Amino acid sequence: MNQDPDASFLKELFARFLDNRCSEEEIRLLMEYAEKEEYRELFSGMIGQVVTTDHAEEESLYAMHRDVIDEVGTRITPPAPARKTVVRRRVPYRVAAAVALLLLAGGVWRWYSRSHTQTPAGTAVAHMQSITPGGNKAILILANGAAVTLDSTANGLLAQQGQTQVIKSATGNLVYTSTAGASAEPLYNSIITPKGVQYQVTLSDGTRVWLNASSTLRFPASFTGANRQVTLTGEAYFEAAINAEKPFVVAVDSLRVTVLGTNFNIMAYKEERTINTTLLNGAVSVSEGNTTTLLKPGEQAQLGQQGNIRVVKKADIRAVMAWKNRLFWFEQDDIHTVMRQLSREYNIEVEIRGNIQRHFTGSIPRDVNVSTVLEVLQKTGGVHFTMNNGKIIVTP
Repeated sequence: MNQDPDASFLKELFARFLDNRCSEEEIRLLMEYAEKEEYRELFSGMIGQVVTTDHAEEESLYAMHRDVIDEVGTRITPPAPARKTVVRRRVPYRVAAAVALLLLAGGVWRWYSRSHTQTPAGTAVAHMQSITPGGNKAILILANGAAVTLDSTANGLLAQQGQTQVIKSATGNLVYTSTAGASAEPLYNSIITPKGVQYQVTLSDGTRVWLNASSTLRFPASFTGANRQVTLTGEAYFEAAINAEKPFVVAVDSLRVTVLGTNFNIMAYKEERTINTTLLNGAVSVSEGNTTTLLKPGEQAQLGQQGNIRVVKKADIRAVMAWKNRLFWFEQDDIHTVMRQLSREYNIEVEIRGNIQRHFTGSIPRDVNVSTVLEVLQKTGGVHFTMNNGKIIVTP
């Protein structure tokens, strides 16, 4: 188009998007205008009209936003014939579409378009020079269901929730500050980091949390109960503020990690075999069912799929904290473990073919292109990378 469209045109295009009637080119155009600052208010208003504010639907909204992250591309393009069908919970269609618009406008669409363009098979290194980590970005889901793309939102006050202010700091991080008094009813927010993205938030009690890629933290705007409980999926590092009268609790499915104030890391990705809680200093208790384990600094509790907790007395802290220090850290890791990390960091699809015996040890900066990482791995011998239709193929 030679000139910018008027509001009525964009509203019509957005309505077509909600009804799944947009062509791929129309969606591309919609995303381009959604990224422009001069249209930010217009799109926020349109999205606000379709996002529910019913608190009773809070739990379904929380689950729905995770599904949108996973399925953001598949609702706009028919799946390939060979693709396996994934059955997920039904979610409010118009709400999911609005959230998808925000996610896409934040950069997911550009990745999706690029990664699904037909590319002749060849070395992945030659075709993936432009794929870099996503950086310090996230999606904030407010208690009323409204979604805020934090990387494209101006610094300053984002929301007032009861006596708590939600502020985006000058460094781009999220800070919750509570004044005197507290809300009678907790208002739950969520921060979602898609693949390839990390983010930092300071909770209302002063606890600082670093979220790794493909993670979600759900927490109240202010802590009003007998404890300070948050819910995590994915991975996060916590510097919990000290409060002897109100324990800080992290819930991961049936697991509970309880502390009074300390530094610890939890890795709880669904695709990994164990949920690992690693203590850096202080003390924590790790509970699952009727089993409670106390950790000392330097120890790691590993919760297996059968509900058993194993304690590693001397955990490799360098490996655990490598992601926060912007490093890939491999210690005799097999190719499946390595590629799961790369998939989360670079938002890439991976297929491993054949029996690859090679194990990998070493560290690589996370701020480099994926091509650099693949070059390093390939030079070790025993593994090769090609790319077909946006997917990295790994072979012996």
